[in-house]
Amino acid sequence: MNTRTSEFYVETVDHHTEMGKMIVAAYRAKVKAEDKLDGTSRRVMLQGRMGKNNPNAYKYSVKNVRNLWPFGAHSHQRIKLADAATADLYIYNR
Repeated sequence: MNTRTSEFYVETVDHHTEMGKMIVAAYRAKVKAEDKLDGTSRRVMLQGRMGKNNPNAYKYSVKNVRNLWPFGAHSHQRIKLADAATADLYIYNR
């Protein structure tokens, strides 16, 4: 079931494992081949997701002295792939 709101969302992958890297490579090859046949131009993008109990979460938490934002990171924050536990895979039109 697709829980993301974007129409370009494909799936969530564990991009640190060999299987995840193979999935990303397969999507990139598929998009490249389809673009060559159709004359379109698309790109595969990975968006990092923090995940639960991520040891890198402190890098993205909000430190506010007056405690105005006690909820930590924002939902619209970009997480570096190196710090992310998983990644969402999107295929965008150029």
